[in-house]
Amino acid sequence: MIVSIEGRLEQRTALSCVVVTGGIGYEIAVPLTIQLPSLGENVRLSIYAVYREDSQALYGFNTPAERDFFKLIVEKVSGIGPKIALAMLSKFRLEALMGIIANRESGMLAKIPGIGEKTAKKILFELADRLPSFGHHAPIGNEQNDAILGLIALGYKRAEAEKMVSTAAEQCPEASAEVLIKQAIRVK
Repeated sequence: MIVSIEGRLEQRTALSCVVVTGGIGYEIAVPLTIQLPSLGENVRLSIYAVYREDSQALYGFNTPAERDFFKLIVEKVSGIGPKIALAMLSKFRLEALMGIIANRESGMLAKIPGIGEKTAKKILFELADRLPSFGHHAPIGNEQNDAILGLIALGYKRAEAEKMVSTAAEQCPEASAEVLIKQAIRVK
């Protein structure tokens, strides 16, 4: 499975880009909020791949946390596919989306194209216990937050993921999110 791509940015449109690596150009769907370098420069994207009988698609993000949130939406919220999940990350940055979900603001989600009030409430219901809570715990660093989101995307409950990452961070305080996730799973 493809989890990241690094190469030269060859083309860019509002919702896609082409990254050339190893002589192969990959067309990747991206949210409007993505930050890409200038054409011709090197780029590394976290990838979520969707393989279907009649098609395949790559979705690219600046961070593993964005990819993991996208995966969580697509895989855990019934009736929400990649297009709507991409629309969510195009309308709001990850931190804002997580705040909207944590604060149960269905009206804000309903502003996203393709999401009505009923779907917004469904998203809030299905994701309520899968995201880190806001304002209820001591502040955590971006790497720790990304690691928590990664564990949640892997199926761990929020409280369990926070405890696992906290333990891992004590052992490896300057570790990347990926290292924290691996350490957290090992320690468990």
